Amino acid sequence: MDSRRNLYIAAFVGASLSYIFNVLAFTGTLDVFRWFVFAVVFLGFTYGYEKFIEWQTG
Repeated sequence: MDSRRNLYIAAFVGASLSYIFNVLAFTGTLDVFRWFVFAVVFLGFTYGYEKFIEWQTG
């Protein structure tokens, strides 16, 4: 596997678990649509940040 893909997967799993546990701890319910929106925004910012760093160092 590509190391970059591994980092994306690890970051996504860690962020998702953190989000789910925090939402369950503070609200007691999990809305899958909100989790989906969080996942899309998280992956978007992660990809954007990576492209920004690549632009700065390239």
